[in-house]
Amino acid sequence: MAIQLKDSKELNAGLARIILEKEREILAKHKPTQVAGIKEGLTAYWLEFNVLNWDYPEITEFRKYVLEGIRETFRVQGEDPDSPGMQIVGISCWANVLRYGGFLEVHHHDPSYISGHYQVQTGYGTGEAPAESEGGQTVYFRPGFLDRSHGGKAAGQTSPWDTDWRVSVTPTEGKLFFFPSYVRHEVRPYLGQKERISIAMDIFVKKQEALMYFGGPRWFVPGKTQAPVRRTLPIGK
Repeated sequence: MAIQLKDSKELNAGLARIILEKEREILAKHKPTQVAGIKEGLTAYWLEFNVLNWDYPEITEFRKYVLEGIRETFRVQGEDPDSPGMQIVGISCWANVLRYGGFLEVHHHDPSYISGHYQVQTGYGTGEAPAESEGGQTVYFRPGFLDRSHGGKAAGQTSPWDTDWRVSVTPTEGKLFFFPSYVRHEVRPYLGQKERISIAMDIFVKKQEALMYFGGPRWFVPGKTQAPVRRTLPIGK
């Protein structure tokens, strides 16, 4: 599920400013937890904060887009977002800041139900998308094909799907993705000069009956203190 927010330049500028400010604060106060090959940097502090809990007008606006995007994703899956089983019981939401040479190794987000990704800043200039050779792409691997692939021309007739085993997505500012949490993915080495900033999230729903405590700084639980979600997203066609 891909949603392109229209007129997101001002929102993204505000989100980038907030994330970089929070990065300095979080790194000074907490200890990192290695994830997806990242040993240090904001991503490694994903257990210590939740972007959706930050008290800024830009975050309030972004939170509304996220919650409506989740509802739309449920609808596309054939689920009723208002059914008791699809009630969101917790969202883990963190920011990633990659600088020159940074990358995320292949990983997945099980055991959450769905996961999301929003591109705040590509790092290649406002509104600019990098070329394939410039890196920073998010690559999603089709379930099963990561293990079956022999790699490019080595596939031969025994693996006819080899050229279609992955989907490479070029970073686009203002684009919000949702995908099944079991899908393995990576971020290719980033070669831009500015920060590559994104926001990632894991969504848990009631029907999963997850044996987890959705409290503390890592979690956002919709409906506790937030106003009702606006039903219409400013999306592009």
